[in-house]
Amino acid sequence: MSIMKCPYCQNEMQSGFIPNGGQPVQWIPNDEKPSIFNFTVADHGIPLLNQFKPLKANGYIAEANYCPTCKVVIAPTKE
Repeated sequence: MSIMKCPYCQNEMQSGFIPNGGQPVQWIPNDEKPSIFNFTVADHGIPLLNQFKPLKANGYIAEANYCPTCKVVIAPTKE
């Protein structure tokens, strides 16, 4: 696994993911699971700017990296 450096400050970023479920949109570290309760953020989750949209599909996640210094999440795209 390669270490991603923040493009803003060059510090090491933390690897994690963005789940797709009933919770608020958030970045979660790889070693943690989303909360079992809807409308809540995981213990170490970082909420992203988002709006609640009912009836969303569950089960997908997007890999993403988080820089705690710059407070930025970077997620690669498919293409």
